[in-house]
Amino acid sequence: MVSTLFILVALIAFLLAGLAFLRRRRGPRKPTQAPMMVILLALGAAFFFLAPAVQAVESRIIPSLGRLLSNVCTLIAAYGFLTLMRHVSHPPERARAHSRWRLGALLAALAVLTAMFFLSRVPEGTGIFTGLYREQPTLAVYTLVYSAYLGVALVDLGWLGAGTIRHARGYLRAGMILVFTGCLLGLAYVAQKVVSVLGEVLGAGPPAEALCAGPFSTVGCTFAVGMPALSVLAIILGAAIPALGPRIAGLLRWPGQWRAHRRLYPLWRALYRAAPEIALTSPQAVQGDAPRHDMGFRLYRRVIEIRDGLLILAPYRDPDGTAAHRRAAEATGLSGPDLDAAVEAADIAAALRRKDAGPPAAEEDTRREPAEESDLAAEAAWLARVATAFAASGRTAVPP
Repeated sequence: MVSTLFILVALIAFLLAGLAFLRRRRGPRKPTQAPMMVILLALGAAFFFLAPAVQAVESRIIPSLGRLLSNVCTLIAAYGFLTLMRHVSHPPERARAHSRWRLGALLAALAVLTAMFFLSRVPEGTGIFTGLYREQPTLAVYTLVYSAYLGVALVDLGWLGAGTIRHARGYLRAGMILVFTGCLLGLAYVAQKVVSVLGEVLGAGPPAEALCAGPFSTVGCTFAVGMPALSVLAIILGAAIPALGPRIAGLLRWPGQWRAHRRLYPLWRALYRAAPEIALTSPQAVQGDAPRHDMGFRLYRRVIEIRDGLLILAPYRDPDGTAAHRRAAEATGLSGPDLDAAVEAADIAAALRRKDAGPPAAEEDTRREPAEESDLAAEAAWLARVATAFAASGRTAVPP
């Protein structure tokens, strides 16, 4: 169970690192991208090296090697998070200055960890130092230095996240709330580790790091195994939400935008035939040269082109005809928005016939004010209703 959880967390981290790498290659480079990739790769490696099934293989090379590798990767990830947050909340020059002395602290901590590890008689297997801290002070120093650096990093990261929460909105605020929550979980893990190690060294408590059957099998295992896993997941997701949130929201909107785009086709096609100049990418607008996956832009363009077509038809509208169309629609039992859409569709069909026949029937301006861009969704929904009524009149075929 523990191996499965740790390897799953590692795979999620590696997947997010791959996505971050692709974004870096395809778009402009930002100072936050490199720290993010370091974080994700280091965290993924930390959990992978610490998985009991993987440690069993690593221990054949050097006893408890997985423990050392995992702890090194964890501290590198903590440094990466601090660098990332500094770039988010400070100017580049100040962020780089903070990063330099923190890098020195990281290298010092890693040197102490490595020295203490190889000066100790570490056990075979999964790197659990249960009952060894009192007789091997070097292992106690190893764990306390690791916990101290990680704890300071989590406090710093949580403080930066809390400061951002007060001023941020939307996806950034949601992400920072998750980061702050992850820091609290991580600090609980660090506190439990320090207390248990000191308790064993001073003879005031049971042996630290008892073997766990599952991440939440006991209270101690919840602090030692479950909380760090949840902490890492919360921090990773919190850091990723500001970038991935809009993309996920766009994917959720895509089906509705595709349906609206398709429903608008009959009306757009009729207007395009009457006035080809409405096409924003003419002469290729019939097929469309916008990326098919960018349905938001395709829908926006279609709405704008329909608006332009309706403005061109404005001189061909007949107010008297509108009244007659309303009476005819009411006679069929329509009411509310369906009635208004049917009347508008009939007006458009009549205006198209007048345009085909010759010059405008009237010189007065009968245009409606176009909707503001902030009302694009409402305008698209209204025009889709009109297009449905227009297609039902048999004026044009359904889209291919």
